[in-house]
Amino acid sequence: MFAFVWPENKQACGETIKGNSILVVDDVEIVFAAFRGELEKEGYEVDTALSGKKALEKVRSKKYDLIFMDLFMPGMDGVQTCRAIKQASPDSIIVSVTGQIYTGLADKELDFINAGGAVHFLYKPFLEGEILKVTRKVLPQRN
Repeated sequence: MFAFVWPENKQACGETIKGNSILVVDDVEIVFAAFRGELEKEGYEVDTALSGKKALEKVRSKKYDLIFMDLFMPGMDGVQTCRAIKQASPDSIIVSVTGQIYTGLADKELDFINAGGAVHFLYKPFLEGEILKVTRKVLPQRN
């Protein structure tokens, strides 16, 4: 596995935007550590939700710039949650996260895109730096 050393002043080189608020939605709590580990050290604010219902409650009380959404959760799955979140917070960017690989995955991803999810997918297990790479790619440059 490779590790990259970034310049000390990441903001000056346009790599990181401080103050962006990110929500991670997954029914497996250990996943949150990977997101926090990569994103918080770069200055991103990271909140978590263990279900689609909890995610919707958080989105109704706070604006999130980016939401990482597990596709397969009990209760409200990622597609249902994405639809509800897009109604409550249409400007939030939502990225699909899944560890499931099966023949119907493409259909589930298409449903996610049609529900308003971003055309970005993150697959578990994550490679080092992958979460940060996707975050930088999808968040618009804000001043």
